[in-house]
Amino acid sequence: MIAFYRIIKFAIQNFWRNIWLSVITITILVLTLLIVNMLLTLGVLGQTAVKAVQAKIDVSVSFVPGTSEEMMINARGYLQSLPQVKDARYLNSDEVLAEFKTKNANKPDVLASLEEVGGNPFGGQIIITAHDPSDFPFILEALDNPQFKPVIQDKDFQSHEEIIGAINQTINRVRLGGILIGLFFLLIATVIVINTIRVAIYTHREEIGIMRLVGASGALVRGPFLVEAVFYTLVAIGISVVVLYLLLLASEPSLDRFFGNTPTGLTSYFVQHFWLIFGAEFVALSLLNMSATVFATRRYLKV
Repeated sequence: MIAFYRIIKFAIQNFWRNIWLSVITITILVLTLLIVNMLLTLGVLGQTAVKAVQAKIDVSVSFVPGTSEEMMINARGYLQSLPQVKDARYLNSDEVLAEFKTKNANKPDVLASLEEVGGNPFGGQIIITAHDPSDFPFILEALDNPQFKPVIQDKDFQSHEEIIGAINQTINRVRLGGILIGLFFLLIATVIVINTIRVAIYTHREEIGIMRLVGASGALVRGPFLVEAVFYTLVAIGISVVVLYLLLLASEPSLDRFFGNTPTGLTSYFVQHFWLIFGAEFVALSLLNMSATVFATRRYLKV
C-alpha cells in the first residue's frame, strides 16, 4: 500500500510539474477521441439517411395505355393481398397526366413535347410501398404472373437502389478519410506521450538515480509514469464526453429537421452504448499510452 501510495503521489507531482506538456498531450488525445466518435456519429447518420430514403421509396408500376380500369384495379387488389405490401395506390391515366404536368411545371420544353404528342400518352399507374424495401424484388416478381405481365409497361425501382448505393459509397469514403485522420492523430499522440515521459524522466533523473541507489525496483520507477499515462487517458475521455454531448445536443435538433420524419437519435445512441463506446476507447487509449510509456522508460532509462 505504501508503494502504491508513493506511485500515485509521484504521478500527480509529475503531472503538475509538466503541466503544459500534460495539457498538450491531453489536447491531442481529446482531438483523437473526437475524431473516433465523429466516425461513429457518421455511421449513425448514414443509417438514418438510408432509413429516410427507404421510408420514401415506392415503386411505380405503369400499365400499357388502353389497359382496362378493371384490370388495373384487380392488380391493385392482388398487390394489397400480399403481406409484404404496405399500400398500393391506384392512379388512372388522367391522374398520371396531371401529376406529370405538375412535376414538370418548370420545364416548358417537356410540356411542349407533350402537346406535340397530343392526347394522353400515359396509362394507369399503381404506386406501391412496402413494409421493408428488401421486399420489392418479391413484389415485382409477383407481378410477373401471366395475368398482369402483358399489360405492365414499366416498373420504376432501379433509381432508388442507386440512391441508397450512392449514400453508402459516400459514407464509406468519408469514413475512410476519418480513419486515416484518426490514425494520424494517434501517431501524434503517441509521439507526444513518449516525449512527455522523456521530459519527465529527465526532470527527475537525479531523484530516480537516488531511488535506484536505495534499492527502488524498476516497477516503482516506471509506476508513476504508467499511472500518469492512464490519468492522461481518463482526463481526455472525460473532456471528450462533455464536448461530444454538447455538440450532439446543439446539432441534433437541426439534423432531425433535415431528415424529416426519421429522427437521428444520436444522443440516445451514445447514452445506450456509453460504457461500450467510452469503455473500449479508455482501454485502447490507456494501452497505447502505457505502451508509449514503457517504450520511453526502456529507451531512456536503464533500469
